[in-house]
Amino acid sequence: MSRFNQSGVMALPTAFLVGPVVSAEPGEPPVAGQLHALGYTVVDASTVDDLAAAITTATAGPVALVDRRYIGHLHALRRAVCDTRSDVRAGPGTLTATTVARARLVSVLTRMLAGADAGPPGRQETPSSASTNSAPASSGPTSSASTGPVPGTRIDVGEVTEALAADTDVARTDPAPLVAGLADTQADRDALFARVAAVDEEPIRLRGAVKADDTAFTTFFVRSYSGYVARWFARLGFTPNQVTIMSLAVALGAAGFCATGSRTGLVVGAVLFHLSFALDCIDGDLARYTVRFSTIGSRLDLSADRVKEYVLFAGLAIGAAPADSAIWWLAAAAMAVQTVRHQMHFAYDEVTAGPEAAPSLTDQVRSRLRGGRWKVWLRRAIVLPQGERSALICLLVAFTTPRAVFVVLLVVGSLAATYAFLGRFLRSLRRLHRPWSKPAGQALGAMVDVGPIGWAVHHALPGRSLPAPLTTLIALAALTFSLTVIPVVGASWLIVGVLWYVLLVGFASQQPLNGWADWVLPPSFRAAEYALAITVTTLVVPSALPVAFCYVAACAFHHYDAVYRLRESGAVPRKWFLIATGGHDGRMVLLALLATGGATVLHVGLVVVTAALAAIVVGESVTATLADVRAERTPPAVDALGAAASQSGGIR
Repeated sequence: MSRFNQSGVMALPTAFLVGPVVSAEPGEPPVAGQLHALGYTVVDASTVDDLAAAITTATAGPVALVDRRYIGHLHALRRAVCDTRSDVRAGPGTLTATTVARARLVSVLTRMLAGADAGPPGRQETPSSASTNSAPASSGPTSSASTGPVPGTRIDVGEVTEALAADTDVARTDPAPLVAGLADTQADRDALFARVAAVDEEPIRLRGAVKADDTAFTTFFVRSYSGYVARWFARLGFTPNQVTIMSLAVALGAAGFCATGSRTGLVVGAVLFHLSFALDCIDGDLARYTVRFSTIGSRLDLSADRVKEYVLFAGLAIGAAPADSAIWWLAAAAMAVQTVRHQMHFAYDEVTAGPEAAPSLTDQVRSRLRGGRWKVWLRRAIVLPQGERSALICLLVAFTTPRAVFVVLLVVGSLAATYAFLGRFLRSLRRLHRPWSKPAGQALGAMVDVGPIGWAVHHALPGRSLPAPLTTLIALAALTFSLTVIPVVGASWLIVGVLWYVLLVGFASQQPLNGWADWVLPPSFRAAEYALAITVTTLVVPSALPVAFCYVAACAFHHYDAVYRLRESGAVPRKWFLIATGGHDGRMVLLALLATGGATVLHVGLVVVTAALAAIVVGESVTATLADVRAERTPPAVDALGAAASQSGGIR
């Protein structure tokens, strides 16, 4: 059976109706029908002897506690119980816990039910409310005359939420401007139903699906219609991941047309690439419209963004290569500049993510230029965000040549990187005598991509006597000198400069990386590796530049993927992975050794290294993502949950 219902919403396993039974009307409460429409299996807790045990043995996936008195819009309930981006999410009369948080929920419920049994009679359900329970006797021991109120009718969702919030981050969902509330009496029910009828749900749902805080180009040329297309896709039954794959397929088609090298092919490729970008926006709108978010969807979307630009660059280079021998060098350089610029943004964001850090650049711009939206858009456009970059690429592809595309991207990207670097450097001066937090240093340590050679340097040398940025600057100077003298002395001396670079980098990358400007290390290391691969290939064996392009693409994919996983779950590259890939320093030594062997050795070796590196980084990324998805969908061992449920103390 499909895990998706007719409305296109992923079926979450189980929702338990809890709270007092106050309605004298026969049949299920209104919220039960809404939960069924959202794909839930609904269990009335008044028919369950042991609510904690029922949650423990529920099928894999999140579970929801919903107060049977809930009255509200369907989309308000969807946002409250279908959004699993947080381990625990609460709304009016609702509480949803993902698989990893289920044990904590069971522990809280067990403690609360035990306290209710031992507490004063006033905490139990009154006879009048208990008598309204219309559950048949055959459904379980629910008679208050013999056993007292059943566990589910004594549970208050708000109390459970506050108990969980003591030790767990609980995301709160505000239904406004939609309506959601609890009705204790028939008059309350009528009033809530009237408020629900007075608010048109669909326009609010549509506005909420469209990303509000976007760049100027995306706001006017994509977001103006993306929400309507997302709604149409939802009604057709498409999922956000399917739209992401469509976007990737369209980008591949754009690259194919560009590879023809004809003007018609370039124009069609530009149109298709813009369509791919529009679909990339629509998949997010669709996810918000249907409230369907997932780990695999997030990583697929982020990875596809990078792959689409890589294949377009490759298509442009293939089409222009017969008439332009330097096109692959320009394509690889444009990709390298973009990646280094993004790595700088990522590194700075990681060190400023702490509560005591300076506000982000976007927040500062908004606070200074409040009321001037165009000024904010202009300041953001200077750093070339994705929407503006996509528009620039499309216009250049359609009306100029591939060489012009890459030259403009190199110039504009370099200017954007310089502007961003100066701003971040000046703001970092505030921390000149005050280091960043320890988690910030650990995040930078996960981004530097230093392998076994660097580890050996860490253990062989004493602690740093020079600041890490200064040591890195010296290392870059040594590498630059060794690259510039290749035409004079040959590639055989390149290994000397690379070894000096590796030694200094190993010295600079020792923890703690929480100095005021240590965030420059990851982008500096990316620039060094990419520059080495492109430059040495250009000087020694120009015919291998397409392979060097693929090498830079594989490295960039790895570096982006590491940042995405670090941001999402705090995951850092595993030791075996760094050993297998060698770290950026190990790969640079390998490239230098291959260069000393001459053109043939470098060409063949670069092909082998690139293929192996691509297989490792892509395979590890896919494997890790699938493992994370399985972990989200697989509940902890039942005995572990039972142990948690048996605890009468605090949440463990």
